[in-house]
Amino acid sequence: MIAGTHAVLWVRQGGGGNDACRFANAEGGYLIDGSATDAAWNVLRYRVRARGDGTTRRARIGAKSRIFVHRGTDDTWTLNGVPVPAVSGAKDIDFGFTPATMTLPIRRLKLGVGEKAEVLAARLDLESEQLIPLRLVYRRTASDRYECENTETGTTAMLKVDNEGIVKEYKGSWKAQT
Repeated sequence: MIAGTHAVLWVRQGGGGNDACRFANAEGGYLIDGSATDAAWNVLRYRVRARGDGTTRRARIGAKSRIFVHRGTDDTWTLNGVPVPAVSGAKDIDFGFTPATMTLPIRRLKLGVGEKAEVLAARLDLESEQLIPLRLVYRRTASDRYECENTETGTTAMLKVDNEGIVKEYKGSWKAQT
C-alpha cells in the first residue's frame, strides 16, 4: 500500500492543462482524489476508491458526482446505477484525462522486469458518458519503466513510475512536477 499520502501535480505536455492528484490509504484500500484541467482551464474533479488488492471499488466524476461508477466484487459494473455488461470482468477504471488511473493496474499486477500482462479496463468516455471496454498490455521494461499498449489501436504509452508505482511521466502526454 501507499504509505501515508502522496501528492502529484502533472502538467500536460504539448498542450495546456494539468492534474493535481492525491494518493492515500483509505478504508482498507486506497484513494485517488484529483482535479484535472484542460487547455481551456475547464476543471474536472474525480475520486477513485480501490480495494486492498488494488482493484477499483468505485469512482465519481464531477464536483457534484454527476457520474458515479461502481464495480462489484464479482467484476460487474454500474454507471449511475445502470448495469454495464460490456465491461464485466474489468478490474480497473481508466480515465483518459489523467494518468492517475494507470497507477491501479501497475500496482495491482506487481510485474517483474521483463514481464507483461493483459488487462481489461472500464474506460470512461466523457463525451458519451459511457463505460467502454479497453484492452491494454502492460510491460515492465525496467524497475521504474513500463510500456502500456492499447491492443485495439496498437499505440504504446511509455511510462515512468516512482517507488510506489505512481506514474511520474507519460512520455509526450504528462509529466509530474518535482
